[in-house]
Amino acid sequence: MQHVRQEVRIEAPVDHVWEVFSDTSNWKEFMPRNTFSDFSGPVDKAGTTYYTTMRVMGYEAQETMEIVEVAPQKLFHEHCDNGPMDNYFRFEPEDDATRVTLESDFEVPIRLPGFAKDIVSASMRKGFAERYTREVLADLKTLAEAEVPTNDP
Repeated sequence: MQHVRQEVRIEAPVDHVWEVFSDTSNWKEFMPRNTFSDFSGPVDKAGTTYYTTMRVMGYEAQETMEIVEVAPQKLFHEHCDNGPMDNYFRFEPEDDATRVTLESDFEVPIRLPGFAKDIVSASMRKGFAERYTREVLADLKTLAEAEVPTNDP
């Protein structure tokens, strides 16, 4: 099982960062390699499922994700049987900002053709997953900080 962990400080309050994160219309902005569809319910509720498609090296992988655990403004945990894979987004207030941590535990999906699985496995070991999670958090930061509400009257 592979494991990656990245974190970022977002200069916005946790309630705002959570609002940006949990609005699925924003997901394409901070996870641009993926497309998302067929949400069975809201993403702030455990049990919701959705489909995601990701293109890696010309190969398209479609997965069914299930939201396993949600603690609004604190934790978002999703799981996929294929692989398998678990992603954890953690949100922690830090003064007037928010610390977001993304951890992922995963295996390369079994259904990849043998040569592709070998290449993808090598890419994972060389840092693809670390780069991708870092990019996701950087894009979430950019999006959340661009829309920070002001308290001015």
